[in-house]
Amino acid sequence: MDRLKQAKDEVEKEVALYRSQMEAEYKNKISESIGSSGNTVKKLEDKTDRKIKALTKSTSMVAKEVVDMLMKHITSVKI
Repeated sequence: MDRLKQAKDEVEKEVALYRSQMEAEYKNKISESIGSSGNTVKKLEDKTDRKIKALTKSTSMVAKEVVDMLMKHITSVKI
């Protein structure tokens, strides 16, 4: 009977140790995924800012040409 009690105690200790290891691994994976999603958001924001700046620059470069072209077509009357 004592041997069964001792075996049960040993198994309970092993289960508790395994559970604590799995919980620690789970917490590490959760913290890693939270960190990586923060990095992803930052990368997307940077990429978006670069695209906006590029579009703003290219629009400012062709704006005068577009206005001139529109003025030419608006002011020319075909009879």
